[in-house]
Amino acid sequence: MLSSLNLKKGSKLIFFLIVCSFNVLFAKVPEWYEHRATLYPDGFYISAVGEGDSKLEAETSALATISMYFNITTEVSNELERKMREYDGKNYSFSKQTKIDEKAKVSSKAEFFGVQFDECFYVDGKYTTLAFIDREAVFDVYYQRIRDAAAKIEGLLFTAEDFNNPLSGLEAAEEAVPIADYIAELMKMARVVKKCDESFFVEEEALVQRSYSALEICRQNLTFQIVIDNDYEDMIYTTISSLMEESGYAVSKYNGVCTIPVKITVEKTESSSGIFLYCGLVVKIADGTGKDFFSYSRTFPKKGGKTERQAYNRAYQVIQEELKNSFIQEFSERLIR
Repeated sequence: MLSSLNLKKGSKLIFFLIVCSFNVLFAKVPEWYEHRATLYPDGFYISAVGEGDSKLEAETSALATISMYFNITTEVSNELERKMREYDGKNYSFSKQTKIDEKAKVSSKAEFFGVQFDECFYVDGKYTTLAFIDREAVFDVYYQRIRDAAAKIEGLLFTAEDFNNPLSGLEAAEEAVPIADYIAELMKMARVVKKCDESFFVEEEALVQRSYSALEICRQNLTFQIVIDNDYEDMIYTTISSLMEESGYAVSKYNGVCTIPVKITVEKTESSSGIFLYCGLVVKIADGTGKDFFSYSRTFPKKGGKTERQAYNRAYQVIQEELKNSFIQEFSERLIR
């Protein structure tokens, strides 16, 4: 009886192996798998094969391999998964050269354009697919993006390099630099997809360098004069000047291109418990013409102490902490708004 059972189990196993072998032998393998070098020659395409337990995993694997050509790390899993769900919901057929996504986000200031996928097939428990980029077509996209960004930088540099108003210039330069970083990334990626002369992007590279130089010059030319009404033992002056200097700005107590008027209001009450202060703060930054550029205001809860010195120290320490937590952040946000 036991021998009979073993014989049946052995027969089922043999049958299963035969079926699996049959499936592997007669699985449909797309043309690209056997003729990849002919269909996607390196001179015209960047291509990569990906494998996985699902179509999504295979496509993600292939895309990650392509990203290595650009020396970047892809962050494509969530995006591809979302796209796959969209297509599946529409009964989308993954036929030959189905375009999954026009662009995939990467951990870069630039973008990863024009990735397409050829036919995916399933064999031996794995999905296999091919991701590819048409070098010429994608280069044209990068080049247009570079030219569009360069045009924007040229407009910003017109203001940034007018050093008569360094605060407006700084605002323009702060906006230009991230665009310059973006152009630099795009040029790097464009050179990966298509070999071109070093001088091909010479004008764009010059704009990138001018942006960095303009920001440095604007910072050097910009000196802030801090004028404080109702300070206590220079506590607020010291805090604001330190914050500005740590952020790369020059500060002067007596001379400056731009003024930072600071007004502190103090309402004092006294009782048998001690002295209590209600404080308010208004900080304004004016540009070289005297026009208000930035405003910062706060009110603070009651602080007190047994003596006037204790009350002022405690109240002004609260002002200091608030300035440290938010002043530079809000000023920087105003610059790049």
